[in-house]
Amino acid sequence: MSSSFVSVSSALAAALLVPGVFLIRHFLRRRSREKYTIILDLDEVGTPRRRGRLPGTAVICGGSVAGLFAARVCADHFERVVIVEPDAWTFTPEARAPALSDKREVEGYSTLANKRSRVSQYAFSHIYQIPLLRFARKVFPGFDDIAQSWGFYFGHSLSNLIHSNHVVPAPKQFTKYTAPHILIGHRRNLEPLFRKLVSEGCPNVEFLEGAVDGFQLGKSPGSAIQAVTVRRPDGATQSLECAMVADCSGPSTIGFKLLSRLQILNLPLMRETYNPNTSYSTLEFPLPPHFTENLRALNIQRFDGGGPLDVEKCNMYWAYNADPYTDNRLVAVSRSDQSHVQFMMGGWDCPVLPVTFDQARAFVEDVPDVPDYVFKIFDLLEPVKDQGTAMPARISSCWNIMYEKAATVGVLPHNFVAVGDASMRVNPRFGQGVTKSVIGAVTLDGVLRHLATGPHGIDMSFGKTYFKRLATRTARIWDSAKYADYGHPSVTPAQGDTHATGRFARWFRSKLLPILHQNDTAALTVFESNHFLIPPSDIFAPRILASVLWETLWPSQKSAT
Repeated sequence: MSSSFVSVSSALAAALLVPGVFLIRHFLRRRSREKYTIILDLDEVGTPRRRGRLPGTAVICGGSVAGLFAARVCADHFERVVIVEPDAWTFTPEARAPALSDKREVEGYSTLANKRSRVSQYAFSHIYQIPLLRFARKVFPGFDDIAQSWGFYFGHSLSNLIHSNHVVPAPKQFTKYTAPHILIGHRRNLEPLFRKLVSEGCPNVEFLEGAVDGFQLGKSPGSAIQAVTVRRPDGATQSLECAMVADCSGPSTIGFKLLSRLQILNLPLMRETYNPNTSYSTLEFPLPPHFTENLRALNIQRFDGGGPLDVEKCNMYWAYNADPYTDNRLVAVSRSDQSHVQFMMGGWDCPVLPVTFDQARAFVEDVPDVPDYVFKIFDLLEPVKDQGTAMPARISSCWNIMYEKAATVGVLPHNFVAVGDASMRVNPRFGQGVTKSVIGAVTLDGVLRHLATGPHGIDMSFGKTYFKRLATRTARIWDSAKYADYGHPSVTPAQGDTHATGRFARWFRSKLLPILHQNDTAALTVFESNHFLIPPSDIFAPRILASVLWETLWPSQKSAT
């Protein structure tokens, strides 16, 4: 009888244990996603605030994409939002319309007339990570149709990518019908599009021409910024009382400069800076007649064995990212919007950049293992070779302002936040800048939505909570870009770092890439991690670590095609 009782008890314990373990695992998984990603916060973005808007004005310092994203979020939370922007051009009708392709001649080649010289990569085309599209669809109804009418197109990730001599395969579960959509198009169109959508869709958002010139603080440490001083174009000053201030000034980092001027702690010591010594040139060409049909006729095969490349929807025809121990160059060939194709060429310590069609072809010819179809793409573009535009860029400074440290000790104004490059700038060659701004804006929305507010405005822990959460979510952006850059000897590391910093991350990547073909869990995890859809710790799942260990003990052959 006792043994029967024990058996029943054991069975009941097991019956309770299994769902209990499942629930605990589910809870921990959700907490990890909540901490390290914006995916759960995106569910609420764009929805009305439960208790009505907060009284007062949210002042947004800077009106580029970070400022526009922050303003759209704040429009749901504050009675009034004011974007302060010093660039007079942004107040013209042209700044709310599809970009004009105004060209100018520079030393024997054509380039685009940059309307936003203060904005990094404004003239370039981007392949945006998935969170941008999810954010835009949430806050702007009918976004897809509007974006397509502006020349953007929706591609997918079934592309031919080479990283450190290894093919980066798409997850096997992805087909051209099921792969997640990725927004592709010019930054010079993205900013005007969002400016138009914010100005027309958010009646409580105002645009004020001027430069933020000062913060008026309370007397005690950590007190709020009570007003922002704005210098108007005519030289007059205007004071804006504020409930919240968001520094979205990009590389100007006006918030950092003004707070440093006020001698709040020692902010300069909280800024980590290194020189990636990266340069690249983007050459863009209009599609000649029948380009897509002729490209399809080449029957380009995917390197991962997935059949023909979908030349109308893939986000990249070919991309080469060299192993830093063997080469310092980068090459990418892709569609840049509905009517253009582009070549991006450059790398680390590249003093001479191609700026003409013939120079671009010569640059690519010097790269090892280029597939024949890339040169056939050059051949297809011969009829428009003289219509190309070149946009060279040199990157000499990346930074991370660790505001979370100042916020933790309670000396940072509690109603101050920073979004985008105003807090962190990474090497643009990784293409993460716009997504970083989305992460900042969505994090801001989540903090405003769930943090307690009192009769005198936002909670005293507002800034501290925001910066702590933002740092946790963007640390992987800073670390992964910095560690990858440090693999190149021409890079100047940050103070306290050496080229050995990040060696484990580079080693782990060198063992991870070869296993992606055999381990589809790893391939899917890499894809989702690259798009900030999962916590970074997912890459250390047991099944992936087992494959990495196997690759370490019994290395596979290089898989470049």
